[in-house]
Amino acid sequence: MHKFKFIIYYNYKIIYMLSLKLSNYKIFTFMAQNYTSNPSHYFKAYKSNTDRAPKKKLIKIKNDINKRQLLSKLYKNFTINNNLLCFNKNKKPVGQKIVIKGNVTDTSGVPLKNIIIEIWQANASGKYRDKNDKHDATIDPNFYGYGVTKTNNIGNYKFISILPGAYPWNNHKNAWRPRHIHFSILDLNFFSRLCTQMYFPGDFLLNDDPIYNSIPKEHRNKVIAKYDNKKNKISNYLTFNFDIIL
Repeated sequence: MHKFKFIIYYNYKIIYMLSLKLSNYKIFTFMAQNYTSNPSHYFKAYKSNTDRAPKKKLIKIKNDINKRQLLSKLYKNFTINNNLLCFNKNKKPVGQKIVIKGNVTDTSGVPLKNIIIEIWQANASGKYRDKNDKHDATIDPNFYGYGVTKTNNIGNYKFISILPGAYPWNNHKNAWRPRHIHFSILDLNFFSRLCTQMYFPGDFLLNDDPIYNSIPKEHRNKVIAKYDNKKNKISNYLTFNFDIIL
């Protein structure tokens, strides 16, 4: 057992030294993350955030090696493609059909392949397929509300879904969540997970939404999808583009 641990440690040191050597040739990229676009951990207007937010500052862990490069082979052949949220055999869900597509890159603009992306959302009436959802709206039997896919070799992804509805919540008087889709992006090292929400352009409910407004004002446009029907090849679908930077 001790010998096995030593071998792992020894190989790790070799890889680390090699990565430093190769970084001169830009095979490995070391970049400092910029967290200024992130919302505060505690945002008073978002009431449930009071109980969930950390009370102390987060601890930054030093990233010695580029795990994206070293560990991507672990599941590069792992097939994931459940990007159709809409269809139940030959029946179609209620609502405006949409295409959600985008590109995933690192902070230097390099496309990232094999990134696992999950999304989940409410249906057209603003109802989640969740027994804990108390919203007085109809469940659509032909809408799953969940999908997962993986970026291709040039970092692109795509989902087929419907435009989600707004729904009420108890954060403040007459509070309604704007139309949104939840995103979970799993990095290649399996330890880095980005959870965010994608919003839609022109939604008047954004102005009063504390979750959206917790984002620094100059960065809020980054979580709003862009209408992009020029590249849409599917008739009767609206296309939205949502690029992601890890």
